[in-house]
Amino acid sequence: MTADLLSAALIGLISAGHCLGMCGGVTLALGLHSRGVGTLLIYNLGRISTYGFLGLLIGAGLHWLPPGATPVLRLLAAVVLVLIALYYLNIKPWITQLEKLALPLWRRLQPLARRWLPLRHPLQAYPVGLVWGLLPCGLVYTALGYAATQADAVRSGALMLAFGVGTLPAMLATGAFSQQLNGWLRRPATRAVIGALLLLFAVWLIVNASRML
Repeated sequence: MTADLLSAALIGLISAGHCLGMCGGVTLALGLHSRGVGTLLIYNLGRISTYGFLGLLIGAGLHWLPPGATPVLRLLAAVVLVLIALYYLNIKPWITQLEKLALPLWRRLQPLARRWLPLRHPLQAYPVGLVWGLLPCGLVYTALGYAATQADAVRSGALMLAFGVGTLPAMLATGAFSQQLNGWLRRPATRAVIGALLLLFAVWLIVNASRML
């Protein structure tokens, strides 16, 4: 389980470039950066809470799977990691297509956050974060797919929390540092290293699953 949590956190950490592009613009548009790190942290705690809850739901929904399904679930997790690796290697930009499919649902959910805007108190950033945790994001969906392979509410929820914590460094970055981080993560060499790391994780999962057969 520890290795899975570390893998989920690493996926969140290396997803920084995508996170800055998706949620970073949201935090700027809402003025969260200008309200201080505290308000920004509260917003992100709301976002991560949503991730954890989604992981709990998907894990609870699959808890009926027999113990013998574990190797198959591990192989599915490897497939998820390979898909993310392909995105970072610029081989298959499938993530953006996945996000487009969820846009109609997001248009219905987005107005829920308006009742707390504009922010009059830092704590109002938490429910805003809860809603924005549902923002269509292919990397979140693939992380959910990884969490689903645990087929357990607590484990799946913990994996999504680990993923969310992994995204924090990028989401809390501000100003020039944020721009530098985003530029570094978009370099072809950096993306190649990230893709290679994910493929190594996938191989590890495949080997682990083969030992269980």
